[in-house]
Amino acid sequence: MTPSAAIGMLDRLLAANGEDIRLQRLTAGPGGAQIIFEVVCRASVKGVGATELLGGLIQQQSDVILSPTEIDRQGWPGPATSAAAGIADRRIPVKGDRGVIKGRNRNVEFAHGKYIGGELVRIDMRVSG
Repeated sequence: MTPSAAIGMLDRLLAANGEDIRLQRLTAGPGGAQIIFEVVCRASVKGVGATELLGGLIQQQSDVILSPTEIDRQGWPGPATSAAAGIADRRIPVKGDRGVIKGRNRNVEFAHGKYIGGELVRIDMRVSG
């Protein structure tokens, strides 16, 4: 399967069965001000469990599948680099990024990209909150 065919198939599945989420990365700006880089993405969100925290608070965990299409289109959060060259791909969310799902801030716990022929075709991540 070619990278463009894999991305196209994922985009069609997410369009039919996914939901819109906002992916956010906070960065330090001038004077320490926080700047939010945000992109709206179609995603598949599946709850995988909950953890009870102190005081009876519940922290929900979800697995999220994203296509790189909206991320590439919007240039989130900045220039992409090649994972094949051993350099981190900035398009892959990292711990500290956020997903806003159904209006609720969720923290990215981890994420990784799936590549075909060195091209990013899918992003899998776990969020909690």
